[in-house]
Amino acid sequence: MGDYYRGREEGRGGGRGGGPRRSQKRRYRDDDDDDKDYRRSRPYEREDPASRLRRDTISIAESPLTKIEDTINLIATSFTSNFDNEELRNTFLNTLLSLVVEQPFKIPFLAAAVLVINSQNAEAGKLILNEFGRAAQAYLTEGFLTSAKLVLRFLAGLQGMVGGDGLYPVLSGMVDQASGYLATEEVGLALDLVWIALITIPYILASSRSDNNLASELLKKTSPITEVKHRMQSLLGPFTGGNAPYDARAQGTHNARILQLSLEAYLGSEPSKLFHGVGCLPRPYETFLTELEGATKHPMPEITLPYDYPVDKSSIMPNVYFSVFADPNVETVPPPMELASTLFRDAIVDTIDILDCNRLVVSRFLIEIDCYFSPNAFIKRAVPFDRVIETAGAEGSTWKPEDVAVDAIFSQLYKLPGPGHKLVYYHSILTELCKLAPAAVAPSLGRAIRFMYKNLESMDTELIYRFVDWFSHHLSNFGFTWKWAEWNENLTLPDVHPKKAFILGALEKEIRLSFATRIKGTIPDPYKELISEAKEKEQPHFKYDSEDEPFCKEAKEVLHAVADKKEDAEVDAILAKIIELAKDSGVADPLFVARDAYVTAICHIGAKSLSHVLSCIERCKEKLLAIGNESPDARRQIVGSVLSYWEDQPGIGANVVDKLLNYSIVTPLSVVEWVLHDAGNKALSHTHAWEMVSTTINKVNTRVRQMVAARQVMSINDYTEEQLAVYSQTLNAAEIEQGMLLKAVTDALTAMSDSSDEMNGGIDVESKAWMQWWAKGWLRAFSRKFGVAEGTVVELRAAGGGPPTKLEPEDMDTM
Repeated sequence: MGDYYRGREEGRGGGRGGGPRRSQKRRYRDDDDDDKDYRRSRPYEREDPASRLRRDTISIAESPLTKIEDTINLIATSFTSNFDNEELRNTFLNTLLSLVVEQPFKIPFLAAAVLVINSQNAEAGKLILNEFGRAAQAYLTEGFLTSAKLVLRFLAGLQGMVGGDGLYPVLSGMVDQASGYLATEEVGLALDLVWIALITIPYILASSRSDNNLASELLKKTSPITEVKHRMQSLLGPFTGGNAPYDARAQGTHNARILQLSLEAYLGSEPSKLFHGVGCLPRPYETFLTELEGATKHPMPEITLPYDYPVDKSSIMPNVYFSVFADPNVETVPPPMELASTLFRDAIVDTIDILDCNRLVVSRFLIEIDCYFSPNAFIKRAVPFDRVIETAGAEGSTWKPEDVAVDAIFSQLYKLPGPGHKLVYYHSILTELCKLAPAAVAPSLGRAIRFMYKNLESMDTELIYRFVDWFSHHLSNFGFTWKWAEWNENLTLPDVHPKKAFILGALEKEIRLSFATRIKGTIPDPYKELISEAKEKEQPHFKYDSEDEPFCKEAKEVLHAVADKKEDAEVDAILAKIIELAKDSGVADPLFVARDAYVTAICHIGAKSLSHVLSCIERCKEKLLAIGNESPDARRQIVGSVLSYWEDQPGIGANVVDKLLNYSIVTPLSVVEWVLHDAGNKALSHTHAWEMVSTTINKVNTRVRQMVAARQVMSINDYTEEQLAVYSQTLNAAEIEQGMLLKAVTDALTAMSDSSDEMNGGIDVESKAWMQWWAKGWLRAFSRKFGVAEGTVVELRAAGGGPPTKLEPEDMDTM
């Protein structure tokens, strides 16, 4: 049984019927006589009952033109009248389970159909209940907590056909387990279990048999757990310094605590509006209340919680609230402490995570979320923002369905320490939403962009760079058009100001996605001066073409020798000549000149495309490795020469350095040291600098994590002590490199954030303040990255393997 459900979990979302149906155009043959005869003689293929029931079940609640009660009644009647058909039973059960764990929006409607089935045939209802009890057991045992949560949600909807306390004993057991995990300091898993219990309660309260007293008792048990803070929580808030532009109670607060507080508020008072609290959840069973009253009740299937969950407990981070529509004047999305906010977002996020195989299906679901909640929960789609109040009326909802969907996507796109999927996945969903409903979604995205831009000064540094990435990528899909004139007043700000840095970074990213001449044609005149003529050149200038450049003749000889694929001996002879001439000229470091000439030549030869530069690096790999092995300074110089050549298109330079890192020509430490020492404090506001350091650190951390996981696997397999010792030595070297990298980053950024006037000579006071702001933001971000990588407090390891210096993540909260 466990293997069966595990297979469903690992392969979900890829089968037929995984999303909303689409109308298909019929194809007609030409109306010739032969074709007419063919159509007349073709036998009519009747759809079998199992296929028809499967189709009706998959499409439940998708069409607003079909009454949901008619669909529920049709499904129930079809199943009970053909209950003796084994094939139909199995088809329906498999379809039902697939929909529950793959399409969360439909769970209340599917549960209502099962309630009606039970009222018509108690044996059929008991079969379904037991099947889902086994499914919940299997998912919990295998550690698939999201699928377990959704199956429990379905069982919550069946509370009306279950005797006793129903699902509450299972949820209470999960809370007890969470308390036990707190004792072992596994806070992440404890909060996850409490979250599953808490998010199931509203669905029980909205079911055909709710009990507020049992819910209140369970809530009392959760309070001590939700009040606990994860050791990394202070680094997970999207805004720093307590400057969140929404409810202060939600600033840096994990979602389990917010849900617990909102449930307490809901149970403690009578909602003023019908759609508030659990009123936003659909109750399709209400049409059948008369039939359900006399239905047979069954015992809840026994669900035994596993002693230990087979999940990576150290990687579980609490989710912290984030919103881009926090407008205190007009609530187009529910405020964070409103229960509906959590219910909407949870269903949307699960849909995004589960159906990641098809962004088109996800987009279709999100644009139609108003079909899956209470009719009073949202106003009509595409209502202009300035007409929300008048459309809603005195007591009506002001929540825009497109705003709720977009807000949930951004909460995942800007999730810390990292999103659940690649960033481009969320980019693509937002793009598809715009294409499906431009009149509704485009204005919402415009308001989201303005919100983010307005709050850049208080935003976590990493999120600023994610914002730059998404903004430029999104514009590239819609002709690079934006109302840049709104930000004209910020063009006079220092380049290191977050808003000016955002503008510069976005334009640089757009150029990388297109070309400078085109981007220059899409921006107003005041912005055109930000794109220099050098950026418009197809290929950077080879600096040694200038006769004013020292050793230009010999450097051009190096260029021609490398381009003509001469032997290394010939290239070495030319480089030796440069070294001798540099010595005769009194150059302090003659090797510096020779290295620069060689690396610049390789960059120029490979400047046409990434494939060109990769081919050239591959061909010159041995020589580059020899240069890099000369000294740490030599490796830093290779990085500097590449970025110097691509000075006007630094994003390409950063990409080339990343390839050199893959070939081990440069080391992670050399990349980080060049950015933090050689590039200068102003580099911290540049997107390419962040990419270089962030990508490098992620590679190192990922390598260590993978090696630790592999070492654990090796220890339980048949490996000799000698093999284990060699691997342990390699792992130890990787961890020492990680520690050295962390120390280098922390030391450099600490110095920058406390930099004196001597270190920033000639820089105005405002720019210096913002440079220190960037340094503190980087320090916070990379402390978070290393904290996640090591799974404990951030340790600053000395290169010599001395005792670590500990930096608690909570100490970074003031940055």
